[in-house]
Amino acid sequence: MVLFGVLVYGIFQLQITNGESHAQVTGASAIKRIPIKGSRGMITDVNSVVLAKSEKVYNVTFYRENDDWDYPTRMLLDTLEILSRYGSDISVSCPLRRNEQSNQWEFAFGEGISEAAWNSRLETFYRNNYFSVSRAYSAEECFTRLRKRYGFTDLGGGKYALQLDSRGVSIVPDADSPNKNPCVETIEVTEETLMKVLAINITMQDNAFNSVPISIATDVPYEAVSEIEGRSMSMDWVGVSVGEKRIYPNGSLASNIIGYTGKIQNAERYFNELQPAGYAMNDHIGLDGIEAYMENWLTANITQRQGERLVQKDSTGHITGELSYTPPTDGNTVKLTINAAYQKKAEECIRDNVEACRAEQEKKMADSKWLETNKDKIAYRNWDEYPLQLADTGVLLVMKIEDGSMLAMAQYPTYDLNAMIESGEAAREIVMDERSLLMNYAVQTRAEPGSIFKMCTGLAALTNGELTPTETISDGGRFMAYTTNREEAPRCWTNNYASHKDQTIVEGLTNSCNYFFYTLASRLYGDTGTERLYKYAAEMGLTSKTGIELPGELRSVVGNQVNLYDTTVSLQEQMTDTPIIVANAIKKHLINFGASNGIEYDEARLDNCIKQLMEMAIKSGSDDWVKNARPIFMTELNMTRSMVMQAALMSDLWNYLNTIKWGGSQEIQMGIGQSITLLTPITVVRYVGALSDTGIVWNPNIVSSIVSPEGEILSQRSATKHNVLDTAQPYLPYILKGMEGVVDEGGTAKTYFRDWKYTAAEVMAGKTGTSQVTIGGIKLDLENNAWFVALTPKEKPEIAIVSFIPNGYAGAQATRAARDFIGFYLDEKAKTEVVLELPGGNSLCP
Repeated sequence: MVLFGVLVYGIFQLQITNGESHAQVTGASAIKRIPIKGSRGMITDVNSVVLAKSEKVYNVTFYRENDDWDYPTRMLLDTLEILSRYGSDISVSCPLRRNEQSNQWEFAFGEGISEAAWNSRLETFYRNNYFSVSRAYSAEECFTRLRKRYGFTDLGGGKYALQLDSRGVSIVPDADSPNKNPCVETIEVTEETLMKVLAINITMQDNAFNSVPISIATDVPYEAVSEIEGRSMSMDWVGVSVGEKRIYPNGSLASNIIGYTGKIQNAERYFNELQPAGYAMNDHIGLDGIEAYMENWLTANITQRQGERLVQKDSTGHITGELSYTPPTDGNTVKLTINAAYQKKAEECIRDNVEACRAEQEKKMADSKWLETNKDKIAYRNWDEYPLQLADTGVLLVMKIEDGSMLAMAQYPTYDLNAMIESGEAAREIVMDERSLLMNYAVQTRAEPGSIFKMCTGLAALTNGELTPTETISDGGRFMAYTTNREEAPRCWTNNYASHKDQTIVEGLTNSCNYFFYTLASRLYGDTGTERLYKYAAEMGLTSKTGIELPGELRSVVGNQVNLYDTTVSLQEQMTDTPIIVANAIKKHLINFGASNGIEYDEARLDNCIKQLMEMAIKSGSDDWVKNARPIFMTELNMTRSMVMQAALMSDLWNYLNTIKWGGSQEIQMGIGQSITLLTPITVVRYVGALSDTGIVWNPNIVSSIVSPEGEILSQRSATKHNVLDTAQPYLPYILKGMEGVVDEGGTAKTYFRDWKYTAAEVMAGKTGTSQVTIGGIKLDLENNAWFVALTPKEKPEIAIVSFIPNGYAGAQATRAARDFIGFYLDEKAKTEVVLELPGGNSLCP
């Protein structure tokens, strides 16, 4: 009776007292919400030519509850066997691998990632796989623990044994919840198979709390899908789903613009940004280009666009019924301003130009006259540390002047976007290519502009009253305004000074006379060191980002004191490397000076002393540097009075400090596009566009519109105006006239237009730019950067073009790409439109 009473009481507690809570727990385990995601949106060109789309594919999935310690290894091995038989493999990878050289285990979290990203992925790996984050586990330790956790015994020689029970579940005697069922099967597997099993289980752990299956193999053949479905009763944790695969129909076309998609790379970003928005850890996102920049518009992964199935499952996880269904919404289509035909032609043009330039450089290297001229530079340079840099990349940009939209953004080389989706060896070669193929050269590279900056200098002088359109300036040889040493004084690129006599702004540009623009920059700088040239460059958009819809845009740099050395920020935050180079040179100088006096200086005190010296140099005139430096040495380094009076201490110091002090000598170099001025090609194209009759400095755009899956335009995009050069309007015709002369029979680019089908000066205005490059302390002409900019048609410019070839030898070398594209553009314009009158319905065409 007592026992019966206890039983009744227990039933009462179970059904009446705690019945509601038990019902909720049971319902939660039996009813599951399965998110359903639509397709990622397309990317098209301005004419709706598809550049990126998603196609439906079959994926093999795997699901195991987070608290389920039974590992269905037989099921996974059978799945791997089926996939292999039909030529497929798993799409997940293991973050552990054996080093081919050392044969030791190592972590594999990706190539070329930052230390912070590596540490973030390592910590996530520890947490998800139940390793303590309070200590550092080696890859060997992680592999051994995971191998044992999933029931594998090391047999040696790359072989591993696995014991399974009657359900095909691993028997792991030392697990937290050991499988006590008897062993009915022992199998032997290779290390390759073991790593695939680990990859699947580790990936499942990464997504353990999402309560949704993970895809372990993508784009699986239908035959493999059929066999897996046919064995669903015995492979109940493995399933098949319909997924999507990103396809780039044109392969490498516009690869630098479109970008690509892939797995989520940053765990911190996932937990802080993506997961709250509705993403699962195994979702794919845009990793570069438009795919990344427009992720929120393209994705179907965010909560607002997800659908769902509310289903009922049995104890084995099989769906037994569907309670409700809400369809998902696909991502939106992003339409670009790019014209696919223009883009294709532009890529061909810059490829041919780079290859032709490279061939000419290699020919020059074999020329005895060139070798004789450069023999001292060749002998002095450390070629092991500083190998020769010749043309192997290039950029060609085309902007529509009327509205600032980009018609083409070509670069060479490109890469196959589909290879990045497939991953494997082809993707690895792309990532590891020394030319940084994944970089968008138009927005992520900077270089000295050389003579293409001279239009800015000319307009700054004209608009500030330092030059009139009819005033003439003759080349006087060495420009002696800022030095008394004639040998060190800058001069023009030609020794025939008489050919640059009595030049107006038109002839100054046509001849690209350095002396002419030294004079203008010197006038703008004045006696007090004004920043009028810098400020005008800012008005022309040369000192700020354009804001184009692409990730990673760099800001261009135009020379002034703050950009040369800013006393308010650290050395690591400076705009250029010059302050770091100077600080290191001063440190080396002081260490050597101390050693000569038997003194070794403390590193921290040296750094503080150098900081004070550099700040002093900016705040005081150069005549006072020696006097002001002595108390700094005495205070910071405890130098004696006799030491600070030594010439050996002060002689080189003045030269070092002068390098970070902006002055007239730097200003005139900036006037010809040298000094520390560094421009991105995208900044240059809007600058060139502003030289047309409109005078508009655009913030160019590359996204035209966002279109919903139903065809509704959700967002219409257009370029915005950075500035309008109102005061320049009277002078723009003179600038264009000077640029016309560059491409006619007397200009610096004449050689490359002689056999062209068009007469260059009648259809375009252009300007070459050669910027010197210093590598290993040596300036070798073959390594100079090559620029060419142009506007066409001449009378009413419609497009602005920029051709840039790093290490392209000379500005004229970059004319080929622009010339060939302009010829194509003019040919297209010349095509006549034919109106065809088609007959009505149910009748034949004539």
